[in-house]
Amino acid sequence: MSRTQVPPSKITAHSTSIICQDTDLRGDITISEGVIVHPKSTILSLNNAPIIIGKNCIIEEGSIIVNRNQEMMRIGDNNRFMVGCRIEANSIGNWNTFQPRSVVSSNIIISDNCTISAGTTLIPSPTIQEGAIETIPSYTVVYGSNSEKRKWDGTGELSEKNLREKHIEYLREIIPKYNRLRPTT
Repeated sequence: MSRTQVPPSKITAHSTSIICQDTDLRGDITISEGVIVHPKSTILSLNNAPIIIGKNCIIEEGSIIVNRNQEMMRIGDNNRFMVGCRIEANSIGNWNTFQPRSVVSSNIIISDNCTISAGTTLIPSPTIQEGAIETIPSYTVVYGSNSEKRKWDGTGELSEKNLREKHIEYLREIIPKYNRLRPTT
């Protein structure tokens, strides 16, 4: 059985990003300004296909982000990957939340302002042709034991964005006090 080989690591991180020492970063990864990568998180870029992470994303403990595709995985700005989530989506927009232990498989594109609720699994719809890519529309919430989808009307969106901005400010202050950091170059 052949295993996918991880190419030599090429990590590029903006000087304002905070990356804890105890992380597993492998492959071609670009981390933009203001990104916070907690300890015990994993980012894997396989098959020589890069991962580009946008501004001000939060990647919490135990989160796993994997690009198994042949194309680049682009992650937009202000996304939050909560504890223990596993994400293999082809592309991710802005202001999305992946709650604890949520799973997103490949062949999915996540638009903007989506929430993948705790413990849900998002796989391509059975009605979509095998190998085709499904796009999850903006403001979609995936919830429940059957990973049902519904549309969010945007109520409280501004409050949510303000809260996330305050959260990232707090993390920028507190994480360096209690964790060893990787040097950024």
